[in-house]
Amino acid sequence: MKEKYYNVKEALDYIRSYPSGRIEKEFYMDITEKQIRDILKKDVLGQYRQLPEGEHIIESYINFQGDEVVETLYVFPKFGKNSKILSSWDNLYKKEDKLVKQLQREGFKTTEDKIREEFKNSGKPAYLMNEDYLFSLKLEIERRQLPIKIFHIQPRTKSTIMQLINEEMLETNFELTINTLLEEFEQRLKEDWFENQKLCIEQAEKVGELLEDIRGRTEILQSVAPELALDSYNSRLKEVEEFYNNLKNQEFTLSFEIEESVSKFKKFYMKQANKNVISSLADKIYEFEKYQCNKYKEKIEKENKNRVITEISFKWYLVEFYKNINDSFWREDFLSNLEDNFGVKINR
Repeated sequence: MKEKYYNVKEALDYIRSYPSGRIEKEFYMDITEKQIRDILKKDVLGQYRQLPEGEHIIESYINFQGDEVVETLYVFPKFGKNSKILSSWDNLYKKEDKLVKQLQREGFKTTEDKIREEFKNSGKPAYLMNEDYLFSLKLEIERRQLPIKIFHIQPRTKSTIMQLINEEMLETNFELTINTLLEEFEQRLKEDWFENQKLCIEQAEKVGELLEDIRGRTEILQSVAPELALDSYNSRLKEVEEFYNNLKNQEFTLSFEIEESVSKFKKFYMKQANKNVISSLADKIYEFEKYQCNKYKEKIEKENKNRVITEISFKWYLVEFYKNINDSFWREDFLSNLEDNFGVKINR
């Protein structure tokens, strides 16, 4: 069967729509064609630069006007055995193979020709992607828009900190003054963490719905596909369930001890013998908050990436597992259930 390819508009319709059976007035994901084109451009150029997946790297490239452009490129993770995308950038960076040239000489309109025509007619770089690539693109956009938090917390500025402390306050009760500052900072971290945790719970519940559904079909699977090894299948379900239960029930933990930190600030303060003691202490507190914010963000980003990759790889595991069902009717039934009710794009 001839492989199907999707252009940007078709990809946009697929990505913005809910899985079948769900009716919503708002788009599933609020993303524009321009944003998708930007993601595709950075991915395609990143692949030509042989960049590793999942890393933002500043690179230079030559655009269609022959100008050198410096930009941050990003190759997003691909899933499936045959993820492919064709684009107008291929004209600049890819040498056509002998088969393509032969087909063109014989008058056949290749996929590459269609790309050129679209670029010529619209003036915009054209893209055509197969189902594996489209599935990976949707998961990447889900990762960006749904489960990953945009951090709002920042360290207080030095001037803000200086407004909250003065020499009289420090001389009268240093411990209480600094303790109050750190408790306020802790509260801001906690509020930011709870916002992220809401997304963790939302994702855990979404995966929980999938687990509940496929567990409810286990007896059918066992009956219609005795050739499958269900021990490893059930172990994978249990592993994923435990992961998201732990995610949903995790608690906020502070990465520093307030009392110990107050003591360190006091020692620093007592060593200062100049007139700029308040300014020096404010600098020290600012650097402390900056370090803790960065440490907190790194931890959350690592956890978020882990939970997103866990969901993506689990969905792909299910697809590959169900493809091994010998009975074609039931194979299609199980795959269609994933596609229709849980939005998993499947390349059959």
